Amino acid sequence: MRTYQTRLHLTPEQASQLSAYASLYGKVERTLFARLAAGGELNELKRDFQIEFGITARQFNAVHTGLKGKITSIRERRTGLIKELEARIKKAKAVLKKTAKPFTRHQKQRRLSILEHKLQAMKEDRQSGAVRICFGSKRLFRAQFTLEANGYTDLAQWKTDWQQSRSSQFAVLGSKDETSGCQGCVATVAEDGSISLRLRLPNAHGDKYLPISGLSFDYGQKAIIAAIGRNQSSDKHDWQAVGYRFVRDTKGWRVFVSIELPEVARKSHKDIGVIGIDINAGHLALTETDRFGNPIAF
Repeated sequence: MRTYQTRLHLTPEQASQLSAYASLYGKVERTLFARLAAGGELNELKRDFQIEFGITARQFNAVHTGLKGKITSIRERRTGLIKELEARIKKAKAVLKKTAKPFTRHQKQRRLSILEHKLQAMKEDRQSGAVRICFGSKRLFRAQFTLEANGYTDLAQWKTDWQQSRSSQFAVLGSKDETSGCQGCVATVAEDGSISLRLRLPNAHGDKYLPISGLSFDYGQKAIIAAIGRNQSSDKHDWQAVGYRFVRDTKGWRVFVSIELPEVARKSHKDIGVIGIDINAGHLALTETDRFGNPIAF
């Protein structure tokens, strides 16, 4: 799997539509997380969300896939975090035994208590299967309590950044069974060699599609065009999934395109020797040997 990115050159209206999509995507993701945590059934939620938020089934699947990945990542990482906390607690106890000054000892004891509390809470979450996600990042959330230290003049300024952080990206799920590998974002190649996208907007939006043209990738342009070509083949075995992620940063919007490189059959012939290549900073070294390992050319 390879992922390539490029910056989008958009009109204000196009950027506004992407922002509206990201805002709705973030709201759906947070609501889905809360209702799943409350014991909601996925298929029922999928039907309800399509009506409640005006999204397609594929858009719901994209939200759920991304959310499931976050939940799985947290659960897998939690085992390592518990081990790290246990090691830090062990070290803190050893340091505390060697500390004699009352004030320093108090601070060390206080720090130890915090670590033990974190460890206990993490073990309880592991036992119950609970997952905690702060959409928008914990760091930015805590910035509201020290506004000046974090460069904010008032709470309203912080809230603007907070809302933008929670709605700064969205994913479009691809499938090899769909048009161009992704019915939610269909890619085509223009006459000038650039790539054009037709993004399927949520039903809640006025327009059905958002066209974006003139995409050029510094890296991966040929690989993406090749994937688009394979998805137009009459043989469905050549088709492949193409996934998209739209991300907004301080400079505007970028799109990340993920494609799966086709597998190439590897053949080995013991009777014809080998060619070895050494890539160095200043030169490329190449040596050919026969089947016995004797150098022939270099």
